[in-house]
Amino acid sequence: MKNVCIFLLLIGLSGLVSAQKKAEKDIWSGTYMVNEMSNGVSTATDTLVIARIKDADAKEVADKEKSDLVRWSMTSKRDGGKDKITVKRFLFDLANDEDAYKEFGLTDLHKEGRINCIDGGHFFICQTPLDTTVAFGKDETYFTKTGFFGIWLHYGVVELQKK
Repeated sequence: MKNVCIFLLLIGLSGLVSAQKKAEKDIWSGTYMVNEMSNGVSTATDTLVIARIKDADAKEVADKEKSDLVRWSMTSKRDGGKDKITVKRFLFDLANDEDAYKEFGLTDLHKEGRINCIDGGHFFICQTPLDTTVAFGKDETYFTKTGFFGIWLHYGVVELQKK
């Protein structure tokens, strides 16, 4: 009987380890200081809070988005957290010819596991290793000390610092 209990305990533990391996690490959830650069001076201008939320319903998204239903919410402390935005990972599903990284010349970096980005519609946020220079196309580059940066349409690039 003792051997049976030990055997069942080992099976249970192996199931937990297997489930943990399948669980995906959430690199996005957290609090971020937004630092704007102006004339070489960095100024903290906002704090963003990103949190994992319920996956999108496959019945309610466009066909091209069904390959990745994971979602996060993002709020700004500057606006008191009243405007909650839903963000999603850049689509990267080569089997269905979806590559959101291609537009910015980042496909190879993503394939190498050196950049991941989330999309909020009028902005996107990317995560890379610390102290990385990211080239956008042929002419633009951005050096990120923290490994997190954001680009807002009609505004520009900001450095993010995860707390």
